[in-house]
Amino acid sequence: MKKLIELSNKIKDEKLRKMVVDFLKDLKLSNKHFKKYPKMNIKEGGAMFTVGASTVRRDVLNHTLSVVELCEKTADILEKIVNLELNRDNLIAAAILHDVMKLFEWKRGETGLEHSGIMLDHGTLGVAELYHRGFPEEIVHIVAAHFGETGPTPPRTFEALIFYHLDNMMSLVEFRLASVEEQQHQIQLLLLNDEIVKKLQSENGGEIPGPKKTTARSKKEKKSK
Repeated sequence: MKKLIELSNKIKDEKLRKMVVDFLKDLKLSNKHFKKYPKMNIKEGGAMFTVGASTVRRDVLNHTLSVVELCEKTADILEKIVNLELNRDNLIAAAILHDVMKLFEWKRGETGLEHSGIMLDHGTLGVAELYHRGFPEEIVHIVAAHFGETGPTPPRTFEALIFYHLDNMMSLVEFRLASVEEQQHQIQLLLLNDEIVKKLQSENGGEIPGPKKTTARSKKEKKSK
């Protein structure tokens, strides 16, 4: 959590900066009925991200760090090129906090990353906790709207609109990179070195084990049965 707290120093408004730091230092689910869900360490924090029929694991911390920097750079460009002055404090605060509730949504199990069983998604949990702790409406809205036009709360400010697209772009880049790594891993599993080939041949009478070929005779026998 240390890196996210350090990022909070980018927030110029002292009161808002303190709210963000306090939120991170005391990250919890305030509702007593949700106390049963443990919080994952952010250094191990991951989440599953799905595009189409494919799902990959995503790193929560690095994703957040990337989105914060994207928000800063984009704000610079828009102010310089189109004279659009964004509320940087709101953008940075929302970027730091928008995914932290994934630490309750996912957990480390025996088979790796698993869903915690919680019945609300990280966005809903984040909005509820930010609302409960008295965050400004504009920041709560950015977090609520980070699912975009198809979500329950579409972006209604420039900050929310820009944040949604930056967050989505970063997610798609991470998905593509993770997909490539997974494909390479699968290919490596399929490649057999000479020693393994020789071992398999010696154990199977000079042949590599595989699916049995169906001969014309076997087809005929099956038909007769």
